[in-house]
Amino acid sequence: MERVATLWIGKRFSFLEHLCLKSFADVDQKLIVYHYGDLEDIPDYIDVRDAREIYDAPEIYRDPINRSVAVHADLFRLKLLQKTDYIWVDADIYALRPLTAKDGYLFPLGNKKNQRLINSVMAFPNDSPSLQAMCDFAFDSDLVPPWWPDAHKQAYLKLYGKSTYWSLPLFSLGPPMLYYFISQSGEMSRGVPRAELYALPPRFRHLWNDPDMSKLDFLDWQNKMSIHFHGSWFRKIFADAQSLNRGALVDHLLRKHQIDPNMHPI
Repeated sequence: MERVATLWIGKRFSFLEHLCLKSFADVDQKLIVYHYGDLEDIPDYIDVRDAREIYDAPEIYRDPINRSVAVHADLFRLKLLQKTDYIWVDADIYALRPLTAKDGYLFPLGNKKNQRLINSVMAFPNDSPSLQAMCDFAFDSDLVPPWWPDAHKQAYLKLYGKSTYWSLPLFSLGPPMLYYFISQSGEMSRGVPRAELYALPPRFRHLWNDPDMSKLDFLDWQNKMSIHFHGSWFRKIFADAQSLNRGALVDHLLRKHQIDPNMHPI
């Protein structure tokens, strides 16, 4: 069975991460969790490894304003895909069944209107042209996004002088980069329908805690591959474990996987 892997920067998991990590173990696809040595909360249903095996960066890149580690995660993801044949998953991805790639590929089709491609579940073969192009851009270029209009590039360079991981808009090395290079390489046809990997679109997140779980039946979510629980929204909805409604989707899944939210608060 194919291996899946994620990165965690921090000392502990909330019940969201425990739920998602355990979901992989319970479909017999044990998850590898890479970390930089500060993880204290290690359940027996994950395989923990040193993140430096994949990306031995001089520092953990954090956004200078909000301290987000999204940029570091984006860079780590590229290195993981380049060095291994693992499937990358964000730590807030819940497995409905084992994740499987076809010919080494697993990613959702991009949004042509917004020119974005969700990057929370991803795999590429090592010889993928788009993977090579993304790594070249992220690690061996001037970091000026080629998908930007010329006027945008000029204004950006006039303001910053040069491009760095810190001056790039947050998430530049995520969805817009993926859409651009995968489209350029002609590999977009390798993608799967978004609903296969993201079974519950975020516009329905208010139903995660609805006591009537049947309201989600129209999405046929149980026959998909995975759910993305969007950590930032999840934490707002379930900041207090007491807010969990009995019978709602999240309550149902926590009970299914025997995760006690009170033991692992948000």
